[in-house]
Amino acid sequence: MDKESRREKKSGKGGSVLTKIRSIKAIDIAKTGIFASLIFLSTAFLKVPIALGYIHAGDIVIFVSCYFLKPRYAAISAGIGSMFADLLAGYVIYMPVTLVVKALMALIAGVIVYKKTDVYRLVTGYIFAGLFMVGGYLVFEGFYYGWAPAIANVPFALIQPAVAIAAAVPMVLLFSRIRGIEKYR
Repeated sequence: MDKESRREKKSGKGGSVLTKIRSIKAIDIAKTGIFASLIFLSTAFLKVPIALGYIHAGDIVIFVSCYFLKPRYAAISAGIGSMFADLLAGYVIYMPVTLVVKALMALIAGVIVYKKTDVYRLVTGYIFAGLFMVGGYLVFEGFYYGWAPAIANVPFALIQPAVAIAAAVPMVLLFSRIRGIEKYR
């Protein structure tokens, strides 16, 4: 065994995939599953139809999950919860796109807001994430439906992240002021 392998083994870095899987905490798995189900429920049952799809409350929960979960876990819960909501709603063609777009949306927001929570970081992170989501669906819908209807849907699609940001920012700021909440992050 060379020096670097011994150093990696001693420091806990590197190693097999099984070793890395074992290092995932049960609480992270539980919180990820809880947020995935909350995202699913709020996406599937709290929605308003628009031209190409629907506007839903799931993005509010996705943005809140970025406060409580590490970015990678927020991404997993956002992708899975949103994808299964598309399945339930009958938008099967959207499922793979939703998995990727919502996961990356949560990853973008999570990377910006997880470590430090202030109004500027929340608004900035959520705006970048929301614009990414609208752009991701625009590209998919442009190829699937044609560019004219996809572009015409953009103003309606922008309503969803705008409402989510307006709701999630005060919620996260309130959560961050609760004494002892840090242990749940």
